[in-house]
Formats: sequence, C-alpha cells, structure tokens
Amino acid sequence: MARRGVEYLRSRYWLQTHWWVSLLLLSSLLAGCDRTGPLGFREGSPLDDLPDWIHPILDSGVRPDWSADGKRLVYLDALVGNAYELELATGASRSLTSHFPHHGFTRVRYLANGDLLLCGPSISAEEDVEGAGDRWHSELFFLNIVGEGGAQPLQEPCFEGPAASRLNMRIAWTRSDYPEEILFARSEIWTGRIVLDDGRAQLVDRQRLVGREDFYYLAFLETQDFRPPNDQELLFTAYAYKGGEVMGVDLDTGLVTNYSQDWGYDEAEGVFPEGKTIAVEREADTFTAVPVGDIDIWELALDGSGKATRLTYFTDYAGFGANNPVVSPDGKKMVFGLRIKGGDHGNARGMLLYDLEAARQADSGPFAESGGETAQR
Repeated sequence: MARRGVEYLRSRYWLQTHWWVSLLLLSSLLAGCDRTGPLGFREGSPLDDLPDWIHPILDSGVRPDWSADGKRLVYLDALVGNAYELELATGASRSLTSHFPHHGFTRVRYLANGDLLLCGPSISAEEDVEGAGDRWHSELFFLNIVGEGGAQPLQEPCFEGPAASRLNMRIAWTRSDYPEEILFARSEIWTGRIVLDDGRAQLVDRQRLVGREDFYYLAFLETQDFRPPNDQELLFTAYAYKGGEVMGVDLDTGLVTNYSQDWGYDEAEGVFPEGKTIAVEREADTFTAVPVGDIDIWELALDGSGKATRLTYFTDYAGFGANNPVVSPDGKKMVFGLRIKGGDHGNARGMLLYDLEAARQADSGPFAESGGETAQR
C-alpha cells in the first residue's frame, strides 16, 4: 500500500478510537466567536445606491460562468433548475437544457472546447427516495452545447461545484457523504479528463488528490478552479476548517497550501486570469463552522500572505450580501449575485456586473488609497 494510504488508515483509526479529540478540536473552532464591524446599518437595498462600476445585468439567475471569449455567460434559473446562456452584447438569453428531460441542474460550467459540464440530481424529486432531486445528491453530466441531444452522465457524484480547466478537458470534483454522515464522512477531491468519441463523453484518468484526513476530519471540501496560467494547482475550499479556508493543492506534488490564513469564513470563487488573486465570499470575524450569512466579496492574494481587499459592501444593508463572483477571462470584469440573507446558500436575486477597470481608476472605492478595506491576518 502506498505511504499516503497507510497514513490515511492510521489517521482515521486513531481519530475513530479517540473521537473526543475531534470534538475538542471542533469546539475550539466554534469558541470565541465575537463579531465585529457594522452590519445592516442601512435601510433599503444595495441596488438603491450602486457605485458607478457596478450595474445589474439580470433580474434573476444564479451561479454564472464566463465563456472563453468573455462575450457570454452561462447560468441557472434556480438553485436546481435549467441552464441558460446570456449574450452580453445584446442581453439575449437562450435555454440550453429545456429541450430534454432532466431533474434540474445545480451547476453549469464551460469546458475548454466550449461544451458544458453540468452537475445535477440523477433522481427525480417526485420519487420516494432519500435525497431525490436535491442539490446534495447530484452527479456530473456532459452536454454538447450545439447538439440536440441530452446531457450524458459521467458516472461520478458531484458535491457542490466542479472545476473545469481552461487549457484542456481536465476537470475536478468532490465525492462526499454529506449530509448523511458528518464526523467521519467522506469528502475527497478527484480529477479526471473528459474524452469524446463520436459524440459520446467518457471520464478517464481518475485520480484522488486530497481528502478530509489531511485536515484531521475537521473540513468538508469543495473544488473551485484550476489556477492559471498553467492550471497546475487546484484551488478549493475547506469548509469548517478555521471557519472556512481557501486552499490550493499542487497537482504534481500533492502539497496543500492555505491561502486564507485567517479564522473567518472564506469560500473560494472565481480566480483572476493571471493567477495571482482569487475572488472569495467572506464573512469577516466569523469563527463558526457555518456562516451566519453576512457575506461580501473580497479579492484574496494567492501568495500565502493572507492579504485581501474588500470589493463589495452589500452587507451594509440589512438582509443582503453578495456571492458567487466569477472573473472575466481578461480580468476586467466580474459577475456576481445579490444575496438574500436567510435564503438557501447560493441564492441570488439577480446578477450584477462589476467593472474592475473602472473601480481601479476611481478616486474612491476599494482600490483607492483613501478608500476600501484591506485585511491581512
């Protein structure tokens, strides 16, 4: 057995026979959770007073992703719903999944060849089966974006969001036992390649990268993005680990790096194209395993310093936040959602476009010397 496999069995056996240590460590993560900073002190909606560099583009829609040319977005019409494509120049949307039967989709991402990687339930919500039709019991699908056929199952489960390389047909995903199991539940990140043969998709070269034992079983994992420009590192989130940390794992060496370096909730979202920073969902000063919901968007450095710049201030308004940021291929724009506090994780009441170039040139705002908020923990 490989050394890593032996270490895995030893760590799992030790924790199972010393389960109280896991509980003690987890309790330490939940302790001292005083919150600081003003929240919800403004009435109304963030849409009432947007800065010049932010404007709405859709009244509804969740979980967007950019096309390689930066001219289109794919998104979902619900947290478990149909996939659509928006042409930014015209504002016209077209459905990508309404022409075939399915049980809804929870994610949609462009693949390197322009086709789509989908994640969604494999069992109808109408069936009397535990987890049928919900977001926690999904699997991966391939969809030809120009064909008339349906989505092809890739025979892999999909916990939350998968990652898709911009350079080739490599993808990454998470296998998880959540929510049926918690303490010693499986949570593993895998990679593989999609190959096409006469229109049929197959997932090959499956490889396990990292698992919960690497975090003493204190984390649940979710893939996010391959890190540009060479895609040799996979960026992911370690939920509940120190509140939630943005991590990276080297695809060659297996080395895991913590980029958040803080004790608040960070969730990895869209990486910037130069690979030096990443947009994250952050709930500052939160030390609990599950965020309260006061989430804004920050830009986090991927150099290990933990330095981050706050990009949105939507939590200034009671009941609102910002989420699911994705950065355009040229790094000039970002699309994100208007989050409603108290709703399902990932919810959005419409999508907005953030002009990063305009914000960087503004006399005030997140990138001005006299404005914004920078944290280094």
